[in-house]
Amino acid sequence: MKRIFIANVLIILTNILYGQEFKISIAPTINLGLHYQFVAGGPGQHIKAGLTSSLDYLFLNDNKINFGLGCNYHYAQVEFVPNMNTGDMTLHSEKVNIISLRLKSVLWFKNHFYFSLDPSVDFHLNYDAGQTLDKQSGIGLSFGPGKIIQIKEAIYLNIEPKLWVHNIFSFTEQYLPYRLTAVGLNIGLVFGSKSRDNK
Repeated sequence: MKRIFIANVLIILTNILYGQEFKISIAPTINLGLHYQFVAGGPGQHIKAGLTSSLDYLFLNDNKINFGLGCNYHYAQVEFVPNMNTGDMTLHSEKVNIISLRLKSVLWFKNHFYFSLDPSVDFHLNYDAGQTLDKQSGIGLSFGPGKIIQIKEAIYLNIEPKLWVHNIFSFTEQYLPYRLTAVGLNIGLVFGSKSRDNK
């Protein structure tokens, strides 16, 4: 009886997972906190390194556009440099930890090339009100081109240069908010549908 039950569960799971993709990836990033408009007397910044890890779930079909869900953790550092004219700040770095829930949309091209556009809901963890960088909880966006390269049947290597912008629409009222912006190279493994092997 147990064997029949386990066999049925495996058959059902195989049918459910057919036509879907899972992606696990990691991206070294460089980060800045940007105003996206000129602020007189504001501090400068040095580029600092960070890291993003992602777990994505994509529904596959025969259309050129596929949709899915994603979750990622972004660790970043932002270094603020005092403005020489004001000098009201010391050189210091601030650490940022963000969890993002993303709605994925992927436009596929030939030879497994694609373009991904992912709006997200971001949650800034352990925010300190004394930081120069604003709270990054809000609506963000990430996008970039990419390619998957087949390693073996239904397993691919994913390479994707990507831009992340957080705090585009903030959950709290902010005047001239800093928006954590990161550029990185997303590299990961994709566990996909065997049907993709034929495309």
